[in-house]
Amino acid sequence: MKTRIQATIFGMSVVLCGLAATPARADQLDSVKAAGVLKCGVGSQYKPFSYVQDPKTRKFVGYDIDICDAIAAKIGVKPELVFITGATRVTDLQSGRTDVALANLTHTAERAKLVDFSHNYFATDVRVMVPASSSIKSFADLNGKRMAGISGSNHEVKVPKVITGADLKVFPSPANAFLALEQGKVESMAGDETTLIGLIDGKRDKWRILDQPVDTQQIGIGVRMGEPRMLAAVNDTLTDLEKSGRAAQIFDQWFGKDSELKMKRGFTFAPYKP
Repeated sequence: MKTRIQATIFGMSVVLCGLAATPARADQLDSVKAAGVLKCGVGSQYKPFSYVQDPKTRKFVGYDIDICDAIAAKIGVKPELVFITGATRVTDLQSGRTDVALANLTHTAERAKLVDFSHNYFATDVRVMVPASSSIKSFADLNGKRMAGISGSNHEVKVPKVITGADLKVFPSPANAFLALEQGKVESMAGDETTLIGLIDGKRDKWRILDQPVDTQQIGIGVRMGEPRMLAAVNDTLTDLEKSGRAAQIFDQWFGKDSELKMKRGFTFAPYKP
């Protein structure tokens, strides 16, 4: 009997020692500080969110780049750009390939089950663009017509619900979707209004954006789930940018009065509203 009790106690001791020897999962914010870099997931062709302005320098610039820089500065590390696609934004974040996900990540209930979202740092309507010469005037005219969309975007869910009969074809990036529209492979393209305006740039006379929006999107920064200190660092950065007026300056530079787009800022950096 004594031997059996001793064996039981010994077994419990081994288990407890094993648990004590198992290292706790590292806090992400501490890991980022230790590494000295913040890996920001951004698009490589998402003008004006992130793109190459000068082919000679190959330097990436844009709205998301400025936000990434600000978060890295807040944490006290260097920013590192990691190029992602619409389809990999969430999985790259979950796998640790990125520390935060930008790249126009719309806050949805489905995605909120997979990643944590920061406060909104952008908001935009989803609209449909057609050639200026097109006979398409409204959503009703899109029935049976081919439409380009972006893989991994919320458009794949929203478009079929709002536009009856549209034949949605998805592409890896906005640039690929726009190329399909230019080449006549599709009759229309769905996208964030800001993205569409950025794509047509100086060719506005050749394209027309329909008045009716598909959806209004609240866009946040994705943070790995269960990392409250990292999420707080991102949100604190956004709050500081808004209070200082820097958030409005960044918008004006890439979308507003100081840009070619001349858009008006109809949002602030603030918590998501369901």
